[in-house]
Amino acid sequence: MNIFRNRIIINALKFYVCAALIIIATLSDPVTAVVAVLVLLVFVFLQFWPVNAVISLIVSYFVFFAVAILFAPVSNFMISNLIALPVLFLVTNCLLNSAGFLPLIKSRYLHSFTQTGIILTFIAIVNLIVALFLGSLVLILAGSVAVIYLAVLSYVSFSRLSAKSLVVEKIQERIVAGTTAELQVNLHTKTKIGGVLSLESPYQWLKIHSPALLFNWDPMILKLSLTPLLSGPSEVVINALATDCWGLIQVRFQIAPVQLYIIPRVRYAAWLARRYLEATKPGMLPMISSISGVTPQFGFRRGIEYYNSQLYQPGDELKNMDWKHSAKYNKMITKEFVEFHGQPAVLLVNLSVGSAEEVDKLVQKTIVTALSLAREQIPTIIAAYDQSGVKLVTQTLQPHQIVVQSLEITKEITIFETPNRYLYRPDIGKLRADINRLASVGGDSSKALAQLLSVEYANIMNNVAFNPASKAINKAMKNTNQHSTFVVVSGLNHDADAIEANRFLMTRRGYAVVAV
Repeated sequence: MNIFRNRIIINALKFYVCAALIIIATLSDPVTAVVAVLVLLVFVFLQFWPVNAVISLIVSYFVFFAVAILFAPVSNFMISNLIALPVLFLVTNCLLNSAGFLPLIKSRYLHSFTQTGIILTFIAIVNLIVALFLGSLVLILAGSVAVIYLAVLSYVSFSRLSAKSLVVEKIQERIVAGTTAELQVNLHTKTKIGGVLSLESPYQWLKIHSPALLFNWDPMILKLSLTPLLSGPSEVVINALATDCWGLIQVRFQIAPVQLYIIPRVRYAAWLARRYLEATKPGMLPMISSISGVTPQFGFRRGIEYYNSQLYQPGDELKNMDWKHSAKYNKMITKEFVEFHGQPAVLLVNLSVGSAEEVDKLVQKTIVTALSLAREQIPTIIAAYDQSGVKLVTQTLQPHQIVVQSLEITKEITIFETPNRYLYRPDIGKLRADINRLASVGGDSSKALAQLLSVEYANIMNNVAFNPASKAINKAMKNTNQHSTFVVVSGLNHDADAIEANRFLMTRRGYAVVAV
């Protein structure tokens, strides 16, 4: 009902402006009449074909001065300003419509004028100065009225709009570092002045899905998407800029909608590993579900490695009966034996990182990869190294041992300063192909370029041969076969060239190389 009533009032004001300009054109001299007709045509055109809210605001603001000035020849300056006064209500409506579309300015002050407020005030003051210089009473009074009008609106905004006008329902979120969470926060307004709330994220890992909210809604729903780092803040702070409903005054403040409890990846990965080790402890009852995907209908009947004990099922062999546990639990219990399944793997781990954040990521990748290999019953060799040399190369491990060993090697991670790299990692395959193509072309220039590339290739391979990553790979290859898969967990710092070169060489020899 209020919207319908406001629309009627606004339409009545538009007809009022048109009628005033028509009267001016009828009663004034030809020059004034032509100006009034031009103003009328522009005003009517914008009503039927509006360009945007900002243009409509500027035109309505100038129409106020135009009506006051054009009516002066046919009446005194007091009456002409009284006739122009209702146009300010139309200006107010344009301010309400354009508040959400006008650009905001960055200011170091808590309260400041918006670009709209500055422009409108500047126009009114300049008009007042020009009027005083010309001695025009009509312009003096019109400029004074415009200044008073803007001053009243600004005072109302200053008194009712502040950082305390917004109440945030703070939420608490527990999240593993590096994972993404979608959150919704309720914001409540304590002012009835209305306006627009603009929000800006100060973090790269925080995305605001609703950067502009209207004060007319309560509650306002703030949608966030965050992927915090290990070193991220415990309290998420967002920059806020509130603008009044007329778009004249803006208030700068900060809100803290989320209290974060960041769980390091290393802690979460270690918790997963402990859960796995506790669940797969030999002799545990009841059976775990981690190997359900590879458990046959009547359990494991083949293999040489004792894995677990389970309730007797029809078809289990009597020689595998676990008489000790059967007597203890008063149930028929048999032993499970397991053999390695799947293609063997080599877990290659670079223990050198450049920061604490990289330590967290490396530990998570190492433990989670080891857990994945263990759950799939893949026989695995673990080879670990750092910038100084090879730290560990194991024999083929069974699932339980893979997880235990991964927890142990992560304790040897070291942080060192990585030198700056200015060139891309070498593409060994492309380099060798270029050498072969140039050698087959012939010609002095081609031979010279081929020799230059051969020197580069020899230098790269010489450095690769002495890299700890190559030494760890060579030792691991002695304990495995040609069908093994190399799983590489590395930050690609000191070993970047070695990993790329060995990836090319091992792929040609039949090995599969997977980077985590």
